[in-house]
Amino acid sequence: MAGLDRVRVRELPLHVRFMAGESTGSYVTRLAGRNGLEVQQLLDEVGQGSTRAVAPHLTELYLNRTAAERLAALAGRPLEVMRRALASLDTAYLLDDGDGAPAWSFPWSVQDGYLVRACALCAARRGIGEPAWMMVADPWHLCARHARWSDNSRDPQTPWIDVADWPQILAAERQRVAMERRLGRTARALFADAHTMSGTDPSAPDRLRSMADRLGEARAAPLLSYPHTVRIARVLARAERRRLGQELTADSYKDWFTRSSQELGPRYRGVLRRWMECHKPVPAPEPRHRGESGRAVLVAPHTRIAPLDSVHQLSCLPSGPVAGPFDRPFL
Repeated sequence: MAGLDRVRVRELPLHVRFMAGESTGSYVTRLAGRNGLEVQQLLDEVGQGSTRAVAPHLTELYLNRTAAERLAALAGRPLEVMRRALASLDTAYLLDDGDGAPAWSFPWSVQDGYLVRACALCAARRGIGEPAWMMVADPWHLCARHARWSDNSRDPQTPWIDVADWPQILAAERQRVAMERRLGRTARALFADAHTMSGTDPSAPDRLRSMADRLGEARAAPLLSYPHTVRIARVLARAERRRLGQELTADSYKDWFTRSSQELGPRYRGVLRRWMECHKPVPAPEPRHRGESGRAVLVAPHTRIAPLDSVHQLSCLPSGPVAGPFDRPFL
């Protein structure tokens, strides 16, 4: 493999379409299959591997910069387009360049994020018939288009959960997306804080509540609490927008606390106070770091929000129960 970085690769004859948020391992597996290759054969063209190729639902494929360039050339796609589609090609997750030779690895555990099976109906819309896997920040994914909730459990009996009879969760997802458009990365941190505070939403259908014992708490809790989590996040956003704009005074913060406690209920008074202690008003001299999009402003306590940071990594509050080893069998 010596000098592989100096050998030009030939574009493969057949291309495959991207799925937003797909794992690199999933994409490479589909690209190899489309061209009648074993995954290992394709990766031998990409660079030098520190492991053997493994199935994409087990772990993620990581590349260094040179290997990513070679994969883009093989796929016939601009590297920047590929980076926007494949989460683990973000610069935060590239392998070290070392001596500059192209390199890849399928490590035993992912660096950040979770592998979740992509919505099969979304995949079919893009001409993808085989299972595809997404690399997402949290152990779950909600497809609002097809009303399907999936997670990283690998449960063959329940690979996804139909939520079409729960309009509140679909409305909550639209609200969450709208909040991210307004606040950028800060919205992710607010959702993480809200997730730590949240409990089962009262609108959850009895059908889903009855599934909880079989699914296990780690799988059921994020699903059953989702609309309530988004509701809390929107309450927090009212204060955070003013805080980031340096418009939040001590008096207005007290007013927000009173209104929010009434809206969410008295049992939230304690956790809202703890949240306020972490999210103190920003004085005028406080330096502010503008995100790449120009929308998100990051100040303490959320000064770093990586693309695949989970809610448990992002929350400034003491974490609730996290997925245990039996709910994360491969990760």
